[in-house]
Amino acid sequence: MKRDERTLEDLEAFVEELKGPLGTALRTTGIILERRMQERDLTWADLDDNQVVELFLSAFMEAAPRAYPHKNPADLEQAVAAMAEGIRMEMAATADGSQSLN
Repeated sequence: MKRDERTLEDLEAFVEELKGPLGTALRTTGIILERRMQERDLTWADLDDNQVVELFLSAFMEAAPRAYPHKNPADLEQAVAAMAEGIRMEMAATADGSQSLN
């Protein structure tokens, strides 16, 4: 197992990012997720990993334009779509390894 090589400075930099548009987008994403879950009468236990990811990505795609109004909407959509594709590929690559009995 490879040791995570992130530093305290990395964490501090991430915290600073959360004070800006990324934090706004993530907070708004949480609100959207909560609303959608309530509308569908779902709990997190009702969803598999892929459904959680798709729900998050859909909510983030909705939240991002409001958090980044200074960005070109087409460029932003493309960036979020690329992020989503990366997440989906990672999920597919690790799918077999994450299947375990509790």
